[in-house]
Amino acid sequence: MTFDVCVVGHITKDIVKTTDGEIEMSGGTACYTAVALKNLGMSVAVITKLHHQDTSLLSELEKEQIPVFLGESNLTTTFMNMYSSDTNTREQWVKDVAMPFTVSDASSFEARIFHLGPLTKYDIPLEVIRFLARRARISLDVQGFVRDVVAGSRGWSRVRHAAWKEKRAALAFVSIVKASEEEARMLSHEQDIKKIAAELSSYGPEEVIITRGNNPSLVYSKGQSYWAPAYPPRNTGTVDPTGCGDTYMAGYLFYRERTAKLDEVGKFAAMTASLKLERGRLFRGDEQDVRDFANAVGQPLLSTA
Repeated sequence: MTFDVCVVGHITKDIVKTTDGEIEMSGGTACYTAVALKNLGMSVAVITKLHHQDTSLLSELEKEQIPVFLGESNLTTTFMNMYSSDTNTREQWVKDVAMPFTVSDASSFEARIFHLGPLTKYDIPLEVIRFLARRARISLDVQGFVRDVVAGSRGWSRVRHAAWKEKRAALAFVSIVKASEEEARMLSHEQDIKKIAAELSSYGPEEVIITRGNNPSLVYSKGQSYWAPAYPPRNTGTVDPTGCGDTYMAGYLFYRERTAKLDEVGKFAAMTASLKLERGRLFRGDEQDVRDFANAVGQPLLSTA
């Protein structure tokens, strides 16, 4: 069977701290993106690694009946995310990191798109990206590749942004790349967001997405820029933004299969992320839910076949 999308990334043990308190849950791109893609209607598989004692973290994928290739690791990647009162900024710490993926790990599934979600710079080596690019289109969230750690205390290390030395070599194999605004600025000496997107595109990606939190996101392709508004959640109170970028990319990959109109794709992706904020931790809506949201905020989406 060939899947629409195969997500490659570590399922994590996440500790999330907000002004409302602290919770522990499963996380990682492989969780947030895969669950959202499945509910939007795509066939999805996941390649991941964790310690055998932490297989309960796969429960969300099992609930959605998402096929998983589980590799062995002596550790499970563990993060602590501490959010500001407005949830726009976070302090991030890491305790353990699962073993990197190998070419052997990545050869288990056939897919039209491999979506790569590294959470640290060690997760997905260049040789794995090169191998997968020979088999399918590559979509990449760069977040892990621009991270480094600073030793802390009690086994926890502070996560900070750092340069990605292999960006030119890796992006040559990538079709779609996504970065947050802060991450994008780590990848370029340019200041203007459009110029940063153009530079990243020059390395190989056909489409560049830069998300900007509560501000409009940018979709760039072939010299053209498209801005997608940010849609605030309609409910009030504190929300957990963990996984919003992953959910955005699920909406993007899904709707990109429906239309070549990138302004519409960006809108759909932004609305999908907003619905995730409204409804809780994981996106379990469908395409009609996003269309209903679009109508409710006065931004109806174009009909697609």
